[in-house]
Amino acid sequence: MRASANDQAALFRALSHPARVTLLRLTWEEALSGETLARLLNLAPATVSHHLSHLTEAGLMTVRPDGHHRLFGANRPALDLTLSALVRGEAAPPAPEDPYRARVLRAFMRDGKLTRIPAQRKKRDVILRELAALFEPGRTYSEREVSDALAEYHPDFFTLRRELIGLGLLAREKGVYWRVTQGAAPRTPQMADDLTLRLPGAVE
Repeated sequence: MRASANDQAALFRALSHPARVTLLRLTWEEALSGETLARLLNLAPATVSHHLSHLTEAGLMTVRPDGHHRLFGANRPALDLTLSALVRGEAAPPAPEDPYRARVLRAFMRDGKLTRIPAQRKKRDVILRELAALFEPGRTYSEREVSDALAEYHPDFFTLRRELIGLGLLAREKGVYWRVTQGAAPRTPQMADDLTLRLPGAVE
């Protein structure tokens, strides 16, 4: 598939600032948080966040949640594309991150915290899907564990917990919570009873 000139230009624009090139160098071997990158570059976190958004939206950087941080890493397969192949249109530029998701995260997340819970349903769903990644598929959690994890992002963990269940991202039965994923085996009431007994602090 041949790349369009607009797609090619967008990729080159993402690399057009020395700070962005430096960010790729710093994250080549290990994904780092925005706070760490700001400290290494001696730049304001907001400035680094601006540059990271350009790189992620161009598909040159990956991002994943890690606790209450987001870790950024160079997308090495995307950067292995040759300049010749890109200029000649023989290779497609890397697929960019969903720009809408990126805008929502920039608007509502600051320094690893949720500044407020979006009122608009579509934006709220973006935030909830981001928070759902805090919970490992196949693992169960007590209500206290879920609340504590969400409270790291926003004090109204009750609303976030309820919304995650309402959107079908978390499931709950008899005080035991788990992340809902495709192909996940359903949990029966008896399984939930057994798990509750094994989890100190699980809330009925």
